[in-house]
Parts: sequence; structure tokens; C-alpha cells
Amino acid sequence: MSVSTTKTSGEQPLPPSYPGRNSGSPPGYDSLFGKIRAAKDGSSGGVDFMKAACSLLLKSIGCTIILGIILAVPIAMIVMGAKYLHDCPAERYIPIYLLVTGCFGTFLTLVGILLRCCTNNEEEETSGGLVALFGVWVVFNVLGGCFMFAWFIAGNVWIYRTKGEFSTDPSADNYCDPTLYWFAFWITTAAYIMTGVSTLCGCICNIVAACCCNE
Repeated sequence: MSVSTTKTSGEQPLPPSYPGRNSGSPPGYDSLFGKIRAAKDGSSGGVDFMKAACSLLLKSIGCTIILGIILAVPIAMIVMGAKYLHDCPAERYIPIYLLVTGCFGTFLTLVGILLRCCTNNEEEETSGGLVALFGVWVVFNVLGGCFMFAWFIAGNVWIYRTKGEFSTDPSADNYCDPTLYWFAFWITTAAYIMTGVSTLCGCICNIVAACCCNE
């Protein structure tokens, strides 16, 4: 007599199934590195790739940190210029130079962050009001950049010609507070250092982009 080996569902329940488990590809991670790789694959050349990569970096959280660091510099200049406004008779324009540069730099940075937040979505970027506002910002930024360049040159003259010629004696006519002076000196010198480093990094990035796009 044959015995049936078929088991009914009532004898032993089957384990529950989990929909979606082990099906399809694993979830992707929308990382910054993945976006840069996608931009590299979709770019038509080194310049196009660099533009896309810079746009991605500007939208990342790292850009927010960098902007915070950049904003700390003009704020420090405002504080130092206001605190030692009358403490440098050897060259009274040094604290004024710090004040004007700090105020202008803070204003430009804050407005730039505000515009970046307003134009975060592509749909908003096409609105007429934001386009007009961005146009005004570009014109103001160009004019402000020309003023800041001339002001920076003047600050270089005031700072570097005073080096070695000021006294730390408060009763002297050529007195200048050393904290104020050396802050202004190194903050100005750091601008030249950062320009050189940025130029070097730009050259390296262009070389790397050209090598990646030629693969």
C-alpha cells in the first residue's frame, strides 16, 4: 500500500515570507562620491566635469562648514578693528582697514548664503524675481570686488610700511598696539598664502580632471 508523501498546509505551517527581501539590487547610497562619479561619467570634458564637481561641493555640508570658517575671519577683523580703533597712532588707518574689510566681507558672505538658500531648487532659479535679484547681486559683487581690491592694496601700504617703524610704548607718537598690528599683518599675509595655495590646488584639480576624462 502506497503512502502519500504530500503534506497538507495544516500539518506544518510554512515560514512567513518577507516581500522585497533578497529581491532586486541592494539599496544605493546617494553619497557625494557617487554624485561626483556620475558627474564624471556624464561630463563632456574636463571643464564640464570641474563645473559639475564644484556645484556638488557647493551644495554639500562641507561648504557650510567652509563658509562658517570664512565668515569667522571678517568677524574677527571687525572685533579687532573696533577694539583697537584708537590704539595705533603710528598708522591710524590700520584699524579702519580691518573694520571696513570685515564689515564688507561679512555682508558679502551673508548675502551669498541667502541667495544660495533661495536658489536651492531649480524651479526657483527660473523665477523672474530671483533672476533679477541675482543680476543685481552680480553687478554689486563686481563693483564691490573692485573696491575691495583697491582697499586691499591700500591696506598693504599702510601695514607693510609700518612694519619695524612702530613703537610698543603707549606714550610714543609712533605707538601701535602689537596685537592689532600683527593681527593685521598676518591676516593680510595669509591672503597671499591662500591665493598661492588656491592657484596650486586649481592646477592640480585641472590635471586630475583631464586625466580622469581621458580614461
